[in-house]
Amino acid sequence: MPVPYLVKRLGLTVLTVVSATFLCFVMLRLSPGDPAELILQKVFVGPEDYIADEDARQTIVRRFELDSPLYRQYGAWFRAALGGDLGHSFRTGQRIRDDIGLRLWPTVSLSLLAMGLSLILTVACATVAGLMKNPWAKKLIDMGVAASVAVPNFYLAIVLIIVFSVKLDVLPVSGYGSPAHFMLPVLTLGLTLFGYTTAILNDAIANVRRQGFILSARAKGLPGATVFRRHILRNALVPVAPYVALQLGYVLGGVVVVESVFSWPGIGNYLVTSIQTRDLPAIQACVAFIALAFSLSNLLADGCVRLLDPRARRAT
Repeated sequence: MPVPYLVKRLGLTVLTVVSATFLCFVMLRLSPGDPAELILQKVFVGPEDYIADEDARQTIVRRFELDSPLYRQYGAWFRAALGGDLGHSFRTGQRIRDDIGLRLWPTVSLSLLAMGLSLILTVACATVAGLMKNPWAKKLIDMGVAASVAVPNFYLAIVLIIVFSVKLDVLPVSGYGSPAHFMLPVLTLGLTLFGYTTAILNDAIANVRRQGFILSARAKGLPGATVFRRHILRNALVPVAPYVALQLGYVLGGVVVVESVFSWPGIGNYLVTSIQTRDLPAIQACVAFIALAFSLSNLLADGCVRLLDPRARRAT
């Protein structure tokens, strides 16, 4: 990858993270409620014993520079964040860096397993649809893809809970630590991702089938299964790879609903709890993590395109 192009992409990544975190910072500061009183109530006094005190409030304002312009407050936060200091949580009292560190692996493991399940289902369905002559098989797969795209993940999660946890009583609803706890969250997220990936792969397969080298391979007398596996599917997976890279950012930042439904101890659930308790530093840190995940996944997707498609390398 050329150095000027890499510098440009890294610059856009930094700009994306800065823009997202600054917008979040401003919205949190402009939300109803006084940040100084919130800090007093959540951190120093406690919600049960809190009594409005103007002197204490002014002390907090001076200590945290809450009377300075927003851009200056954001600059102080951003400089601290670059050094790894994301502040302390109002709710837990712990360093947010430590809180996120504890919840990072549950989110990453859930995301990777769900993406793996999605890819397995995608390749399996595309292979069945590409090799079987029965049109009903393709129609059934198309119906599954449409359902995956149309059904919200929270609705699918509730249906799976009712079937496997309430009716059959074979899988736990919530918790973390054993393979059984992974089943329902991974199935929910994997089935949600499967539809989009399969739709892209099916479209790519249709485009590859029309290429001249496929006709040449068939004219040489190669079996249909060999043509599909070696030539059609392999080339059709090229446009899917960048989408999967983009999907990684979506999954890492977008498992909020799934983690909340299953009480999964990940970053998404941490974000929801922080919003409910108005834990402003934790919200800001989670938004920064999500923005960074999306930006890096875009960078990874761009690298996949350049690696797999020579035309993209020649264009820059």
